[in-house]
Order: sequence, then C-alpha cells, then structure tokens
Amino acid sequence: MSKLIIGLALLMLTTMLRAQSIEVTASVDKNPVMVDESFILSVVANGEVDKGAFDSSFLMKDFVVGRTSISSQTKMVNFDTTRTTSWSTILIPKNKGRFTIPSFDIDGSLTKPIEVLVIPVSANTSSNGRDLYITTDVDVEQAYLQQQIRYTVKLHLGKDLQRGSLSSPTLENADIRQIGKDKEYNDVVDGRRYRIIERSFAIIAQQSGTFTIEGPLFEGEVADNSRQSFGFFNRSKAVNRVGPSQSITVLPIPSNYDQHWLPSDFVQLDDEWQGNTHEYIAGEPITRTITLTAIGVVEEQLPQITSTYPDSVKTYPDQAETTTVEKDENLIAQRKESIAIIPSQAGELVIPEVRIPWFNTITKKTEYAVLAEKTLNILPATTQPSSAIPLSPSIQAAPEIKPQQPMPSDVNNQSMSVPQYWIWLTASLLLLWIITLLLWWKHVSLLKSASKKTNNSLVRNTQSEQELWKSLEKALNKNTALDTQRYLHLWLGSYIQDKNAPLEQSLKIIDDQQLSEAVNNLLACRYSKNQSEWQSKDLHQILRKLRKNGTIQKQIKHNLSPLYPSA
Repeated sequence: MSKLIIGLALLMLTTMLRAQSIEVTASVDKNPVMVDESFILSVVANGEVDKGAFDSSFLMKDFVVGRTSISSQTKMVNFDTTRTTSWSTILIPKNKGRFTIPSFDIDGSLTKPIEVLVIPVSANTSSNGRDLYITTDVDVEQAYLQQQIRYTVKLHLGKDLQRGSLSSPTLENADIRQIGKDKEYNDVVDGRRYRIIERSFAIIAQQSGTFTIEGPLFEGEVADNSRQSFGFFNRSKAVNRVGPSQSITVLPIPSNYDQHWLPSDFVQLDDEWQGNTHEYIAGEPITRTITLTAIGVVEEQLPQITSTYPDSVKTYPDQAETTTVEKDENLIAQRKESIAIIPSQAGELVIPEVRIPWFNTITKKTEYAVLAEKTLNILPATTQPSSAIPLSPSIQAAPEIKPQQPMPSDVNNQSMSVPQYWIWLTASLLLLWIITLLLWWKHVSLLKSASKKTNNSLVRNTQSEQELWKSLEKALNKNTALDTQRYLHLWLGSYIQDKNAPLEQSLKIIDDQQLSEAVNNLLACRYSKNQSEWQSKDLHQILRKLRKNGTIQKQIKHNLSPLYPSA
C-alpha cells in the first residue's frame, strides 16, 4: 500500500512539473481588422502536448472559423530537447465592435485573452481602394414561405487572382442552389478598376420567421507585388473574405388560403392533342398532354393536375414527368401528365375545364391557371378502311409511225449509202424497246394481283364467324395485343350479329363483367406509355366460354319464357 501511495504521489508531481514546464501563448497577426477581413489566430505551445488539445468551436459565435493548420518542431541543443506545437486558425469577424478571444486550455496551461477591435469597411479604406472584397444583395427583403429569393454575390478583384474558391451562402431550413453561370466583367468602383465575378443563387425558405443569410466565404491567393519575385516565379499571398450577411423576413401562408400552396409570379396551363385534326374516331385512342409551368418554384412544389372526363370515355393516364430548369436567373418548374382517352360513341364529346389554384406573390391574391372547356367531334367507327392501292396505270399504245416509202429508183442507192454500224444500233434499240415493254407488262400484272389480294384481305366484315375465331385464337396464342384487339372487334360483331358495331357497343350488349375487365386490361397495356407485358390466358378462357354458349340471339331466345306455359 505504501508503494502505491508513493507511486501516485510521484505521478502527480510529474504531471504538475510537466504542466508548469509547458508555456502557451496566443496572438493575432492584425488588430484592428475590418468586418469582412480575415486575420490569423496563432497558438503556440512549448513542450510535449497533444495535437488535438486545441478547440476553436466556441469562436463560431462571433467569427467565421476557417481551417486550422498544425505544425510541430523539435530542436536539440547540447542534448537539451525542445518541442514546439503551433496551431494557426483563420478567423473572419461577423459584425463590427469589440470582441474578446477567450483563454485556451492546452494540457492545463492557459493563454491570455485577446481583445480584437472590428471596424466597418469604410473606416479603414484607403484612397486607392481595397484589393479584394465581396458584396451581397437580395431582390426582396420580405418573401412568403417557399417563395424564391434571388441572392447575388459579387467578388471584386483589384489584383491578379492565382486561385480561389467561393462557397455558397448559408441559411437553415432552406433550399439553396446556384442559378445560371458566373458572369465576369470589369467595372470602376470609387476610382479603381476591378475585375468582378458575379454569381446568383436561388434561396427557397422552408420555415417562416426572421432569418439571417450568412454570406459566402472566399478562399484564395492573389499576386503580391510588394515582395520581390525571382525569375518566372511570382510571389502570392493567401486571402480570405466573407460576404456581408443579409436579413430577410419569411411570411407564413395566409390564414384564409386553403388551396395547395404554390407561391409564384407566373403560372400557366397548356395542353396538346395528338394529331392536327379536330375530328376523331370512336374506339381509337386520343393522347392528351397537359403541362403545368410555374416560375420561382421547384418541381416538388407543383400539385397534381386533376382533370375529369365524361363516363362515355375510358382513360389511361401515364406517370407524370417533372423537371426544374434555370432561365434568366429564375427557377422554372414543369409537370407533364399524358393520358390516353378512348371515346366509345360518336357525337360531340365535351371535355370539362381544368383549374389549378396558385398564390400570386406580386398581387398577393389567389389566382387560377385554367384550361378552357373543349368540344371534340367523334366520328363513327369504321370497320372497312378504304384501299390505298392506286389503280393500275393504263398503257397507251405507241403511235404507229409509217416510214416514207422511197422511190424504187433510190432503193439501191439508199441501202448502199447506210453505214453498217447504224443497222446494228437500230437492231439493239429495237430489242431494248421490246424488253422494256415485256417488263412493264409484267409489272402491271403484279400490281393488279397485289391490288386484288389487298382488297380481298380488307373485306374483313365478310368473313365467317369460324374464320374470325380462328384468326382471333391465333393472335391470342401468340399474346399479340394489336392483332387480338383487331380480330376481337370483328368477332364480337359477328357474335352479336352486327358486324358494323364498335367494340364498346358489343361489350355493352353482351354485358359480361369478366369480359369487360379483360378487354380493359388489354387496352391499358396497349395505350399506356409504360406498357407492361400482356397475358391473353384469362381473355382466351372467357371467350371460349362465351363461344360455347352460342350467339347472343340464341341466349336471349333460350332465356325467354315459353309461349304456352304449362299450368
């Protein structure tokens, strides 16, 4: 026990002696300093200390704290070893006034407090102007919740920039993103020419109240002309600047506003219809694309577009597409919703209007983006398209050219005067002309044959029920949605004994819930952009059962009560 007590006493004594042997000092490289000007805080400890003993987090209340560099040095003179550890931290004041850098505790040794005087920028600006500084600006000092605030930063450079980086401004509970590209130009400020780099940000606050936007931090190196350079190597010095802070007030959503919150200064609704005609055919899909555009918001803020349609149409919506782009230093959000509309009957189809509420940040009133009511002319369905094969061109006989008969006295002289190569050339041209006539005749025959086959294949409504069923089953076995829809339309018309009836009318007459659901599944797979693989098994079984029961007329006849019921 006595040995343990002696050991502890020696340990405590060693620690006290070690603490007394450590000397710690703190200093700054400049005092006073300007509001946005950086200075370096140096803490030096003479002795063996832990490199993680320095903590600068409590300085963040009054200063922007930059990176901290650590260096250590060991010297030995006449077997006497000296160790030195240094910490250098970049500090930038947030406001003007007098601030105290408190003592630092380094392994039990304390530094002396340092009082720093922070003066406004204009109080220490020389007549030649400053070498580098930052200005900030906001387009509005008061904005509504989730309204875009345009924040502009200008970096003024009076010397050549070697390298540098500019951070983004900071604001809690806000979406901050750069908009547009950096602008670079020259300007004269207070009689001195500066190279100005301008950058814009969009800030969207997600919480109401009064807040301060902390300015961005610039870290870089500029050419130092005060030091002598050697050869091709130019001297440079590190510079750090912070932009001035900006205070803003974020207003909450008005208490009397009960719609989807969409603050903007411009909102528009547009729609596009497939094709350039105003007439459509019953049973054929019509694609409508509605686009919602809003300025000063992001895509997450856009509401869902609610559009209604009459009961006489079937609708198949696609997944919405959203995006956010930048234009003219503004955020522009868009939402596109496409929907396939299939009218079931001919006549006028009235599409109701679409209304999207939004809050106008300029007039501070609720407004509506509106798509007006639209009327479409739906034509009856056609079962036999017209042939697109042109008629065979008629061959006109070449006019008969009667050569002039030479005089008998000139025949011998003429045959003797014609060169030999002209005879062979004439024979060759005659042979080519005969071959051309033969090929043209064959081509016309093929056109007539193809036209005849096409016309026979287009007359689909004259096929028997057995032929249509065979074609339908072939399409079902192959899981081909397009051919299945085509032959299903014709077979159902034959089934109800009305070959000109559209698909919707046939389904209504048959009145089979399972069949209607299976057909709707087929149409949804066909007309949706995100097409899924369609399976024909369920529809095939339903149609087999339907065909086994006979035509619709037989079923009606079978369900009639007898003419002379038994007593």
